[in-house]
Amino acid sequence: QEEDLIARAADALGKTGDDLPLAAEKLRSELKAAQSEIKSLRRQAAGSRATELAAAADDGVVVARVDGLAPDEVRDLAVAVRQQPGIRAAVIGGEKPDGGVTLVAAATKDGGLHAGELIGEAARTVKGGGGKGPELAQAGGKDASRIDEALDQVRAAAGIG
Repeated sequence: QEEDLIARAADALGKTGDDLPLAAEKLRSELKAAQSEIKSLRRQAAGSRATELAAAADDGVVVARVDGLAPDEVRDLAVAVRQQPGIRAAVIGGEKPDGGVTLVAAATKDGGLHAGELIGEAARTVKGGGGKGPELAQAGGKDASRIDEALDQVRAAAGIG
């Protein structure tokens, strides 16, 4: 049974049984490199998207919906937007690939806004909860159908239209 398993694994990799350990190590190394490259490309994309989102700021505040990103990608995007010139705060909300909700607020120290306060009510609206930090707050939720409503609440909390 073990020999059959080894033969099947070797066949799947196009190798012989003797070459299997080396082939598996090489494949694992290539996978790690590819994952690292993907992460780097996503960060670059977030940086260029940040410039685009910052251009639509209202009184130095960006509130935007971006669906399909993992929570750490939403956080990276919000931080990248906050770093753009003239931005006091950025709140990014969206539906995660698995259907949940991510809300991230990133505020500058001297911008007069508190990240946790910006998303507090919105997090409850999407049936979630989370961060309360003054400069960076992240929340999750379950009700993606109410993301737009939650982002409207963020706009009201930030005093923008």
